[in-house]
Amino acid sequence: MRAACALMAALALACGGSGITSPSTNSSNIFGANFPAGTLVLKHSLIDQSAIAWITPLGNLNPPDHTLPTDHIYFYVTDPVTGFPLNVAHVPFYAPGDGTVTWMLGGTGQESKIMVRQTSTFSYYVDHLILGAGISVGTVLTSGQQIGTSGNAYAVDLGVINDGLTLGFVNPSRYTDGEMLHADAPLKYYTEPVRSQLYARVQRLGSERDGSINFDKAGTLAGNWYSQFGNIPLSFAYDTYDSSVPLISIGVGTWQGIFGFAAGDPLPRDVTVASGRVLFSLYGTRSGPNRQVNAPTFWMLVQMTDDTHIREEIFATRPSDFTASALNFTR
Repeated sequence: MRAACALMAALALACGGSGITSPSTNSSNIFGANFPAGTLVLKHSLIDQSAIAWITPLGNLNPPDHTLPTDHIYFYVTDPVTGFPLNVAHVPFYAPGDGTVTWMLGGTGQESKIMVRQTSTFSYYVDHLILGAGISVGTVLTSGQQIGTSGNAYAVDLGVINDGLTLGFVNPSRYTDGEMLHADAPLKYYTEPVRSQLYARVQRLGSERDGSINFDKAGTLAGNWYSQFGNIPLSFAYDTYDSSVPLISIGVGTWQGIFGFAAGDPLPRDVTVASGRVLFSLYGTRSGPNRQVNAPTFWMLVQMTDDTHIREEIFATRPSDFTASALNFTR
C-alpha cells in the first residue's frame, strides 16, 4: 500500500500536479484577431519522437490533483517507475500547430502552461515546458516552432478544447473552465504521417487509442462524484491501458490513491438505487502494462440513496453496515 502511494506521489510530477486551472477559452475574437472557422490542424510532435517513452491517452488518474480522469494526454519522456531513460531531460519542445497564445501561466525560463487558439472553436494547450524567450500572450506561433524545452516532470501535456463539443456529464455545471466540458482527443487532429506514428506510441490495448474522460452514467454509480462537504472528488472510472478494467480514484484522506476492484465485485455502471448497499473489496494499483493486482487491502461500502446522491464509507476490515462516519456525495 505504501509503495502504491509513493508511486502516486511520483506520478504527480507528470500530471499537472500544480493544480492549474485555466480560464474559459470560449472566444473567437481575442486581441483583435478574428479567428477563422474550421477544424484543428496539428502537424508536429510536442517533442522529438525519439524522446517519447510512450503516450498516455485521455483519462489518466492521479489523485489528488487528477482524481478525475484527465482532460489531456501525456508524452512521457521518462518511466516514473524505473527512472529510465535518463538522457531526455529538457529536450526541445515544439508548437504542435499554428495559433495565437491567448493565456499562459509562467514565463520565460520557467515551467509553464500556455493556451493557443487556432480557430473560432478550437484551442490547444501544452504544459510542463520551460518556456523560451519571446513568447507571451498574443504571440503567434507556427507549427514546429521551438517554444522551449521539456520541464522537470516525467511527461509533457497536450490538451484540445473543442467549443463545438460538449461532453455529457450528468452535472455539466461542475466543469466551468472549458478544459473538461469541451475536452477533445488531440491525436486525431494530427496530419499524416505524424498521426499514425503518434497513435502507435499510445500505451493502450485495443484499436481505440484516444481514451475517455467521461464515465458518468445517469442513475448509476459510474462516473464522478463530489462530497457534499468540501467538494472533494471521487471517480468510478476505467483504466487507460485496459479499458475493461474498472478503477476508483479517491482524492483525499488516508485512502487517497487509485484502486482496483476484486473479482466478482459489481461494475459501478450496474449499481443503481435498487442495488441497495454494495460492498467493494479494493486493492492499491496503477495503470499501464505492469498494473498491480493485489489482495484487497480495505473495503468500501456504497449506497445510492437516489439517482444523484450516494452514501460512502471506507473500512480497514470487512463491514456489516455504515457508521456515523459515512460521507455523502452528489453529482
